[in-house]
Amino acid sequence: MILMVIRMQNINLEDLDISLLKNFKDYVKTKVDDPRQPWKTEYKLWDILVTSIVAILCNNDEVIDMYDFIVSKKDFFKQFLKLTNGIASSWTYERVLSLIDPDTLQDCLNYFNETVIFQYNSKKDIISLDGKTDNGSARNTLEKIKPLNVLSAYSDNQSACLYSIMIEDKTNEIPTVPEILDKLKLKDVIVTWDALNTQTNNVKAVIERGGDYVVPVKANQGNFYNDLELYFKEDILDEIRIGKLKSTYKKVIEKANSKVTTYEYFQTEDVKWYFDIKSWKKLNTFGLVQKTIDNGNEVTIEKRYYISSLFNDIELFSRAIRTHWNIENKLHWHLDFTFKQDDNTTMNKRLLFNIQLIKKFCLTLLEKVKQEYKISFRRIRHKLELNPEIEVPKLFMLLANKTTKIYNKK
Repeated sequence: MILMVIRMQNINLEDLDISLLKNFKDYVKTKVDDPRQPWKTEYKLWDILVTSIVAILCNNDEVIDMYDFIVSKKDFFKQFLKLTNGIASSWTYERVLSLIDPDTLQDCLNYFNETVIFQYNSKKDIISLDGKTDNGSARNTLEKIKPLNVLSAYSDNQSACLYSIMIEDKTNEIPTVPEILDKLKLKDVIVTWDALNTQTNNVKAVIERGGDYVVPVKANQGNFYNDLELYFKEDILDEIRIGKLKSTYKKVIEKANSKVTTYEYFQTEDVKWYFDIKSWKKLNTFGLVQKTIDNGNEVTIEKRYYISSLFNDIELFSRAIRTHWNIENKLHWHLDFTFKQDDNTTMNKRLLFNIQLIKKFCLTLLEKVKQEYKISFRRIRHKLELNPEIEVPKLFMLLANKTTKIYNKK
């Protein structure tokens, strides 16, 4: 399909590779505001930002490494950037990257994702919210410096971080949830988060924006948690297993080595008994996940309780619960393992945050091409670093093969 479109428009493959990079530069040029005073500006903002993004994509995680890479690959960058006045100093890179407004940067990268990278997916999307701490940015000195804390929203359908907000610490997630939800398109989307953020205002914010929620309840909700614990007694679970109490049920057994893990998902529309139900917007079902681990010597049982705006749909309910962990496994883990984010000791939080945003964007690009490379993200980055002149245009070409949107504009 993509080759047919190319032939129809008489685009040379070699020219197409470079045109994609130029196209990306144009997104940055038109979408990111330059915070500097024009009469004091020697280097173009888009030159600094685009070279930084490509350098991070090519396995350079800190500013000094990015700078060394950019200098060494100047001829490559000049194929699609004018590099007016040459290449800025590493200090200028740090200063400019720390001045860029994170919201403007995110809007630019998200716009490129939505118009070029993201694909249509008929499956109901699940957006998970969770916080991450960059421990390397903290200092245990006389004047203690807190680490960078970031609350992010991750799309399971797109395997991409949709938006991030800096917060003071973990407890500041609660009032920040409505703020990040306001940045997202939530119609027909399921939102998940951890128990800390299960608050009436956050639930209300999801519903008012056209979304649904599947969220856990733990001891931080006090009496609510105790009420759910009392409700889901064994006799009630037995009734749900046979389909009573307006309920649905699913059982999954996983075997690994000598350990057998059984997951039982319980969901019921029997919610009107709860005295404070009106405080929770559109609360339609209660849920329980019972995890039983049998290692041959002992059996342990773990229970987690949930509330949801979904009506009975055990497949969707269980998928939302399992999918929530993707924000940790597919986003936060790769930020630390693949991009060494937790090792960055930069104390300038704005700089560190903007670098994290770029790394999340690069992770999305890698996610979209991983099937073609068939190697780990770390090895893809290393391959890009060794031969960016060939591999970076190739990667953008692979991204183009995922969608025809970019050609329809030509």
